Amino acid sequence: MRNSRGPHRLRGSIAARLRGRTSLRVVIACALLTVLTLPVVPASWRLDSNPNPPSPGQISSAENRVKQQRAALGAQQGRLSAAAATLAQLQTQAEVLTERYDEVQVDEQRAAAAYRVTQTRLKYAQRARNASQRSLADLAAEEFESGGGFDSMTSMLGDANGPQGYLNEVGLGQVLAQRGTDTLAESQANDVVAKVFRNQAHDLLVAQQADLRAARDLKLAIQAAVARQGAFVRASRAKRNTLAHQLATSQAHVAALQAARRAALAAEAAAAAARAAAAAQEGPSQAPSWALGSGASSTQGDIAANWALTQLGKPYQWGGAGPDSYDCSGLTMDAWARAGVQLAHWTGYQWQSGPQIPLGDLQRGDLLFYATNNADPATIHHVGIYIGNGMMVDAPYTGAFVRIDSIYQPGVPIGAIRPAG
Repeated sequence: MRNSRGPHRLRGSIAARLRGRTSLRVVIACALLTVLTLPVVPASWRLDSNPNPPSPGQISSAENRVKQQRAALGAQQGRLSAAAATLAQLQTQAEVLTERYDEVQVDEQRAAAAYRVTQTRLKYAQRARNASQRSLADLAAEEFESGGGFDSMTSMLGDANGPQGYLNEVGLGQVLAQRGTDTLAESQANDVVAKVFRNQAHDLLVAQQADLRAARDLKLAIQAAVARQGAFVRASRAKRNTLAHQLATSQAHVAALQAARRAALAAEAAAAAARAAAAAQEGPSQAPSWALGSGASSTQGDIAANWALTQLGKPYQWGGAGPDSYDCSGLTMDAWARAGVQLAHWTGYQWQSGPQIPLGDLQRGDLLFYATNNADPATIHHVGIYIGNGMMVDAPYTGAFVRIDSIYQPGVPIGAIRPAG
């Protein structure tokens, strides 16, 4: 049963607040000044739509995400450094092979020039050989005309074939032996020199052309390897930059969570200060006071606890009050509504909704509250519903689901309340 003095107390509280309006303005102004000095909080964290501040669990989860992303960024930076080092080595090899190609190309050009010179020499040698052959012919004619001695002249004149027949008969070697051995030797030497020059120059040119093709192939291969490694380095750098951007975004998210929590706690403290000022204006008799036996029945508690168990697995959502998602106070509000008890959707008001129960006397359905400072109820930020055996059902934080936790999982409770029915 509800405390029958509740409505009278509420009317007295309103009257007292009207009488103490001046004092309240001072307190609220101080609270607003405190909130305005905090970091700017994104609109998505505004307390009018999300009365509960980010929990330590949420902030810890976001910080763990930052650690994971920082580790991923470090690993990617290591891969990028290794890829860049490989690229530098390939570029050095490419420079060496390109210089080798340039050297072989120059050598091939020189070999081609040498071959052209040799071809010219070969022409001169052929001319010399032709000249030697003409000299031999002239020598033969001269021998014929001069007679070469009586016997020879007689033989030649008596030869029906004339001087040519004579030369054929006596043999060209005999004529040369007598008059032109040097001319024949010169002709043979010119042939040998021309052939040597031609063979050497041709072999050198062929070898240099083969070297040039090999050097060109090596140059093209290393240039392709450099291009592939350069593309890999660029891709690695782009991935590193993406990870760095993600890390910066996550770090900003952590800062926003922390700022939102500070702002929410500051606003809650300001509201508590305002309530305290109002209570001071009303007098001690206006403070909430519940008789121990004024809480709801155990049957109502069982109804609330049993219904909360049917919501396991539904996602947490700030400001959520069902039926598809919940925050912590939305879950307890809906659970107790099934038992016929109306609670406000805020942990601060639910803390005042019934008598406090020692932790050793808990019964199913009692509400367990958690604060950042167990000496100050104004810092309460979480509530769960007791289901027995030291366990509770709660909606913990963003990213989690309605679940069963130990009553000490979030920390030591600041206290427990049995809602007044």
